[in-house]
Amino acid sequence: MSAARRSFRLVGAFALAIVATPLVAQTYPIEGYISMVRLPGSYEVSGRWFSVFSGTDFGLMGAGSPSTKSPLRQALRVGIYVEVEGKDAGPGKPMIATTVLVHDEWNEKLSGLGVITQVISPGPDAVFDADGYRVRITPETHVSFLGDQGSLDEIAANSWVSFSGKRGKDGVLEATKARFIPAKPTKFKAAKNLEIRTVKTRPAGTNDDALIKEGTGTLVTATDGASLEQDEELKIGLGRWHTLPADQPLQQRVHRIGMALVPVYQREMADDDPSKIHFRFFAIDDNKLHGNINLLDGAVLVSKQTVERLSSDDLLAAVIADGVAYSLQRQAAEQVKINRIAWGAAIVEAFVPEAGFAALEANGMVGGDPATIMKQERLRIALALMRDAGFDPWQAPEAWRFIGPKELPANLATLEYPESSCYQIQVLNLQYARR
Repeated sequence: MSAARRSFRLVGAFALAIVATPLVAQTYPIEGYISMVRLPGSYEVSGRWFSVFSGTDFGLMGAGSPSTKSPLRQALRVGIYVEVEGKDAGPGKPMIATTVLVHDEWNEKLSGLGVITQVISPGPDAVFDADGYRVRITPETHVSFLGDQGSLDEIAANSWVSFSGKRGKDGVLEATKARFIPAKPTKFKAAKNLEIRTVKTRPAGTNDDALIKEGTGTLVTATDGASLEQDEELKIGLGRWHTLPADQPLQQRVHRIGMALVPVYQREMADDDPSKIHFRFFAIDDNKLHGNINLLDGAVLVSKQTVERLSSDDLLAAVIADGVAYSLQRQAAEQVKINRIAWGAAIVEAFVPEAGFAALEANGMVGGDPATIMKQERLRIALALMRDAGFDPWQAPEAWRFIGPKELPANLATLEYPESSCYQIQVLNLQYARR
């Protein structure tokens, strides 16, 4: 079993069970998301191709016996996770698949820990958005509370929830367990320029050190990109200086889309609320940046080259939503904790109050690949933010596909979907109906 697949499966308590079990499972020559369909019956996974034929057996991972008559033969498409074994057909030719096992998405046990961004239905049969899922409380759900909350009627946006369950046929996660936690601002100490990068700004075209403004993880400049009156320059950590262009149409587009993606509860908070994230959105001139940079103070930076490549607001919203999701989940603080665990240092205070080590377990971080789990979390949340803001979440996989290559090919159909796109396609097929 590959490391990529292990990180995909290590979620919640299920993670601990796998870690405790010796790795004696069969390995597969090809394993991962289907990222492209070249011809009928021919598929790409992680840069390797395989073809199926009438004698190929199909089955679900970890369940039953594969069969040539399985209806799973018709399930293969971009975003499906598969394990494939077969015969080498020679250099430059796809592997001939003898067995294809498909991930059982609908029966997957899921767990998560996240801020509630929206309460869809209050009360004993509550439905809410958290961690990129729409979560339903049922009469069978084991519900518990931390802090001074004592009933589901008291749960509102900005509370946190640790949950586990399975998706229903409507794509909503039906919780078997749900633990609600009051909101509390993150507090942690971090090493300057190691865990938290210094951010410097200065007027464009000057080398005068006296004009440099500096913040730790903070962009000390205009309220947002739309407020820039003259070009400024920006330097993050030990990197080079970049230009923040005072291009009003460019900056206003980024700001408009960004603010639309900020959840309503965050926009309506008082500025002095400790849970308030002061989101700001900027376009930065950087031809090497494909995507976004996110700072601790809620600033989201996206390169103007990325903006120019993503012609529609739906496409651009996918990239900016990733930055909003980053701040909502307090991943900067969580990344500090992950780093320290990796270095063998003591575990710092959990970013959710009173959750302690359980916070790590709930996100599948014990023994798993934290970076992969955190990235998937952001990708799910970004889709929910796009849906709630009126953008088309089905455009998100296309956005990551379009900004990946240095130059776009003449025929966009030849572009492979990166893993981020594949994961989002999987979630879209399970949780979102096409428009």
